[in-house]
Amino acid sequence: MFASSIAEVTKKRILMFVLCFFQYAFIHCCRSTWSYVSGRMVGEDYFTKQYLGYINFSFLFCYGFAISILGQFGDRMSLKVFILAGTFTSCLVFTLIGVMIQIEVKHNYVYLILQIINGISQSTAWCGVLSILNNWFVTDKKVILMGYFAACPNVGNILGDVYSGVLIGKDDLSLYAPIYLAGFSLFIMNVLDTFLLENAPSEDIKRQMVEEYEKKKQANQQQPQLMISMIEKKYEENLDQYLDYQRKSSRIQYPNGASQIVIKQENEQINQLNYFNAWFVPNVALYAFAFGCVKAVYYILGFWLPNYLDSKNVKDVAWITAMIDLGSIPGGILICLIGYYYNKRAVITVPSLWIGTIIMISVSFSGSFKHEIAGYMCLIFLTGLFIGGCYNNISTAMTVELSNQPELKNSKSATSTVVSVIMGYAAMFAAINQLIVPYVEKRLFVYCSALSIIGGLFLIPLIINEVKRNKQMSQSQLKTY
Repeated sequence: MFASSIAEVTKKRILMFVLCFFQYAFIHCCRSTWSYVSGRMVGEDYFTKQYLGYINFSFLFCYGFAISILGQFGDRMSLKVFILAGTFTSCLVFTLIGVMIQIEVKHNYVYLILQIINGISQSTAWCGVLSILNNWFVTDKKVILMGYFAACPNVGNILGDVYSGVLIGKDDLSLYAPIYLAGFSLFIMNVLDTFLLENAPSEDIKRQMVEEYEKKKQANQQQPQLMISMIEKKYEENLDQYLDYQRKSSRIQYPNGASQIVIKQENEQINQLNYFNAWFVPNVALYAFAFGCVKAVYYILGFWLPNYLDSKNVKDVAWITAMIDLGSIPGGILICLIGYYYNKRAVITVPSLWIGTIIMISVSFSGSFKHEIAGYMCLIFLTGLFIGGCYNNISTAMTVELSNQPELKNSKSATSTVVSVIMGYAAMFAAINQLIVPYVEKRLFVYCSALSIIGGLFLIPLIINEVKRNKQMSQSQLKTY
């Protein structure tokens, strides 16, 4: 995935991956820290549980609305400037939150306003980092890379839990201590990205990268991995002809047998994808609706699980909360690898969601275990493995696949825009659920289970298409023999 015979490309790819990974990890570190601290702030009369729901709603809704509006601009300007404009602002806002806590400002509207600004500022990061990685990796195996990259929010959440668990839970420091540490960590990462992050390779390097990939594919006689739009096309009998057409149209055969990439002429019209017509890209809407339910579950657990455990007088809350992220890392990687190598996406995603549903219902009975903390840790880890794994896979690997499908070959750069559709809608839907949670807190996991079931139902049409495809492919193989 990283290796290349082109000078410096391998090092650059590794560097870009690391920078993008930790850039977004420290953004989630701030979110996770706020999740822990805000639960303690309720106990110290900064605001009520209901008002915390309003704050979390405002953050997520503004984040989702902003990513829907601003995401498409990431395809039209410098991606590095696009990212850093938001993340430096987020550093400032998070520092101000720490200051307000330190001087004991208990005007709840102050935190509401700061989180609104924080949501808007953080909206540039995810679109930007995925677009940069998409620019640097041109092979079909970038989907696997995205499966690993999806772990960055989980790593960030774990760091936030560690910051909070150590500074507050163990050392008994003030609430603002982990807030300052998380904000400072993001600031250091922003400074590194200012000097080291690059939007994309030069046009000449990009052309060499594509040529290198084509040569390797021909030498190894690799069959191209099927994109989501291809494997779920309504008329599968035309699939082979469709792929042949795509391969022939992407290169010109010369008399000496050499194959060269067709370079588009400067006067060729290039369509720019926007937020509204991105909804009509094959399967984007279905994955957006499904991801909305999954993201709602993920953020309900992320924001409210510490408070839920505190209400049950469970100890070591920060370490239990970290289990969902520890489970999400291997879960996302496994689901991505199965989807890539076996060309199954919805068939894997839906059962994972529904297994996670059974586990979440079981969490309600974890108090009956002899060792309560161990029971919670086990079940929350499994919840992360199945629910968090689906979340990671859709948010990265599937989103990038959807933005690279043939229907968008005439779009200048579609990744940031497609991300804005899927992530924007999902964040706004998750925000609405933050208003509901205070009223269903005692049945938190039952409510999350209902959302997981609904999310799986949105993908049923895609399961039907995948099953039909597998059946037709099996029949075609039998005819060959």
